Amino acid sequence: MSCLPKRESRRPARGALIAVAAAVVLAGATGRAQSEFTLVTSIPGPADLVQVHGNRAYVVGHGTLRIFDIANVQAPRELGSYTFPEKIWGIEVVEPLIYVAADFYGFGILDISNPAAPKLRGSLKTPGQAKSVAVVGSKAAVADHMSGVDFIDTSNADKPAMLGSFYVEGYAREVAAFGSMAYAVDAPTGVYTFDMTQPGAPDPVHAQQTATAPGMIVVSDPKASQKLAVLVGAGTIQVYDLTKPEAPVRIGALKTPSGRATRATLHGSHAFVADAREGLQVVDLSNPKTLRVVAAYKTTAPARDVAVTDSHVFLVVGAPSETPREFKDQEVLILKHPY
Repeated sequence: MSCLPKRESRRPARGALIAVAAAVVLAGATGRAQSEFTLVTSIPGPADLVQVHGNRAYVVGHGTLRIFDIANVQAPRELGSYTFPEKIWGIEVVEPLIYVAADFYGFGILDISNPAAPKLRGSLKTPGQAKSVAVVGSKAAVADHMSGVDFIDTSNADKPAMLGSFYVEGYAREVAAFGSMAYAVDAPTGVYTFDMTQPGAPDPVHAQQTATAPGMIVVSDPKASQKLAVLVGAGTIQVYDLTKPEAPVRIGALKTPSGRATRATLHGSHAFVADAREGLQVVDLSNPKTLRVVAAYKTTAPARDVAVTDSHVFLVVGAPSETPREFKDQEVLILKHPY
């Protein structure tokens, strides 16, 4: 019989696990410590998507959009919420309005002038599933699984009107606006450019089949020195040069550590990537032809969406919502960053 004393078994608290993770040094070529990121606090789920504008964070969980005051980033305060009857796949915030792509419900325009009581101004049933929305002036482009890209007149927010659709070759996944241009990506390989100043429903001014299973697209600020679009798909980020906005050119790609990246956002010369089980990846875009990961933050639950300000990262983690009440482990981590 062993005479060794029995060792006490203790399960570490969740906060301790996060603290341990934050101290891990990023392995591989980067050699950068993930302790560059400081966990400030978190916003509890449900959470599938996040956007940040000024002192407000917009958190989508299934069909509900919640508005948070983040003037004090250490203590986010919920201001109000609005629930759509279908899952929200994409939003475009142009305060005081939020344009919403809500699956089979279609397109909605939400007025958040009073954030404590958001009000639906107008809506429009799109032909299929509304997946993403981008807005240029008084015109919206909506990625729709059935009809491709729908174009909607939003000059009257109470009565949005369908202008027409353009049928892409595959399944439309997402749209993004860059100046007067809107870009749409579709699976398996499509990238389309639309001049939104054209009357009615525009045909693309440029179309190419150069992407790899794109699931989303994000673009830089048109005023930024680097004019880029980043596509996420097939476990890679794919970078396009927008020097000529009407004709994007693919110039680089990088496979992420997890091979399952879901979404990304751009800040300065970096892409912040939600990289599933590998958490957050920061990719240096200063030379798009030689992309490299320069930092990471490992999370205990899969990272699925990300938003960035000058000082903080808002990272959605947890399993995706399949039903309105299903949000296992979902939260938005708020991290201080040096980039």
